[in-house]
Amino acid sequence: MKPVYLIDGCRSPIGRGHPEKGIYSNLRADELSVQVLHSLINRTGLNPEQIDDFFLGCVGQHLEQGKNLARLIILLAGLPNTIPGATVNRLCSSSLTALQMAADSIKTGNNNQMLVGGVEHLGHVPMTAALGYHQDLFKDYDFQWTNMGLTAEKLSEDFNISKEEQDLFTIESNRRYFAAREAGFFDREIIPVILPDGQSVNDDQEPRLSTLESLAGLRTVFKEDGTITAANSSGISDGACMAWIGDQSAVLQYGGEPLAEIGLTVNIGLNPVDMGLGPVFAIRKLLDKTGFTLDEIDLFEINEAFAVQVLACQQKLQIPDDKLNIHGGAVALGHPLGMSGLRIAVTLAHSMVEKNVQYGIASLCVGHGQGVAMLLRRKQ
Repeated sequence: MKPVYLIDGCRSPIGRGHPEKGIYSNLRADELSVQVLHSLINRTGLNPEQIDDFFLGCVGQHLEQGKNLARLIILLAGLPNTIPGATVNRLCSSSLTALQMAADSIKTGNNNQMLVGGVEHLGHVPMTAALGYHQDLFKDYDFQWTNMGLTAEKLSEDFNISKEEQDLFTIESNRRYFAAREAGFFDREIIPVILPDGQSVNDDQEPRLSTLESLAGLRTVFKEDGTITAANSSGISDGACMAWIGDQSAVLQYGGEPLAEIGLTVNIGLNPVDMGLGPVFAIRKLLDKTGFTLDEIDLFEINEAFAVQVLACQQKLQIPDDKLNIHGGAVALGHPLGMSGLRIAVTLAHSMVEKNVQYGIASLCVGHGQGVAMLLRRKQ
């Protein structure tokens, strides 16, 4: 199979998913996606006439995100009618699965160049909209595992991870984010978004510096005697991310160095009450299939659905602190569901360029008991 490259990727600033207080309260998901897509095209010089397909990750596929949003974004962006589109849903890993599907289609020779995206506007399309679970799904379980917060509380109990440990992780995730922003790391990753009133948004809305004392007083949100608070969880957020991937001919067209080569991706299933451990089993399977040891991987991006979830995965895998989410994660940034998978892959690739390292793994836990892990590699 031929190699496939993540040539470039960029994202919007991430906004608070609030219908009034979010920075994108007056901007639709499709409009936000178009701005990020146009920025990607303009800065890379990619030729839309050469694009074979567009795969987009999105979880809430109704209202303004419905009716195959991928194809609608292509039309709204004024791109050639010859570019088809497909919208993918694997919950939190939707856009990483979209990236996997697109990469696999190039590896097998079915396509040469693809656009990949991820978007979620939780301020306009709430996570709980249009739900209708069959009650038989829960009859053999101690709790309703569709409540991700309760799965996080289970991890806190199973791994004996205290609220204070989670709060310390939260403080560090935000500290790393602000240090990266101050150093200019996000200058290449984030593109400015123009709001309907003409204001330009350049920075993520959610991150904030805090202290252990300020976090200690926050109430828990899923169990009265629990450990999970709004601060040590990922925020409900809005955002979009876009990437251009292709084979060697696309790289030659680009004329520069691609961010990374896209290696193997694995997906796993596990008991849905243990949802947060998805990265453990996915990363282990990826290492087993590729023959790498964990020590040979230079950087890891594990989506921070909850502080406790990443701490449990880190404990099981024994990932060193200086290799994991080095620029902060979703506990600081927020978690726009359909965007997050591609976002962590793009962040990982930019981090690998910054640190001049060879191997990285992007991984997420996925609702309903799944996990995904993707290997990226680059020449040093």
